[in-house]
Amino acid sequence: MQPGTNPAGTTGSASGQWFRNFASNQGLLIVLALLVVGFSLIMPETFPRMANFRNILTSQAVILVIALAVTMPLRGGDFDLSVSAVMALSASVIGVLCGQLGYGLALAIPLAMLAGLGVGLINMTLVVILGLDGFVATLGSMTAVLGLTSWMTGGEVIGMLPKSLVAFSNTAIGPLPALVLYGWILALIFWYIYEQTPFGRYLLFTGGNREAARLTGVRVNVIRSVAFIVASLVSAFAGIMFAGNLGAVDPEISHAYLLPPYAAAFLGSTTIQIGRFNIAGTVIGLYLLSIGVSGLQLLGAEGWVSDVFNGVALIAAVAFAKLIRKMRTT
Repeated sequence: MQPGTNPAGTTGSASGQWFRNFASNQGLLIVLALLVVGFSLIMPETFPRMANFRNILTSQAVILVIALAVTMPLRGGDFDLSVSAVMALSASVIGVLCGQLGYGLALAIPLAMLAGLGVGLINMTLVVILGLDGFVATLGSMTAVLGLTSWMTGGEVIGMLPKSLVAFSNTAIGPLPALVLYGWILALIFWYIYEQTPFGRYLLFTGGNREAARLTGVRVNVIRSVAFIVASLVSAFAGIMFAGNLGAVDPEISHAYLLPPYAAAFLGSTTIQIGRFNIAGTVIGLYLLSIGVSGLQLLGAEGWVSDVFNGVALIAAVAFAKLIRKMRTT
């Protein structure tokens, strides 16, 4: 042993480094656990109940699917702001065809998915082929789709949807409704694509450095195009879930389904795989937001607290992600 060495100190330093790495990578999960414990201690009669957690999971099921959808363009370095509008369009197609015109789901569901595909192709053309800024282009397509949806439905809530569609979303599988499990299954599929397939790696390379990805042979435009199309198709599926969950369609509801998915995705990039949009982080971020809002509302907070909570979380996540990128480049 050399003079001045301290095995115990070395071990302590290694343990301290391990703890810092764990706290950094799992910080969001730790905050989620602290929220659950804290609200449970403050409200032992209401918060830590299966009915409350079931309500939280059910209310976030559609948002989870849209959050998964937005991670794909984000991971490839693009924005798609049209996802919630696509959800409303898909649900409205089903509402008009089934609730107003009397057609069956065998026609309505394929047309709803086709509508989502159409928006994805438009976004792909505007952003990938024509080279428009993704944020601006999809903001425009979002606005156009919302206008189309309002025209199609007359701005009215459409009810009397088929019972089979309601059963598709709400049939209990164990203690949870089916739509919760659909979201979890999709999360597993997205995780597998991102972490275990060449497409997932190419998507990450594309988002990290588009020109470098091209030089290594990645078909960047194809990867980005697939990302936009998949995001729209998954959002269309979220619309089907949304219609089935409520048994009715409100074409004006889409604005409430845009900020939370993006807040969850950006929060997710601050944990598990720091600086990368990842599925585990997105799921944790989504449930952290929903549990935080639910706990505050049970404590008596007004309804507007959800917008404030989600907005502040999104700003904090974006600021943290920018700080991480700056630290890695210096």
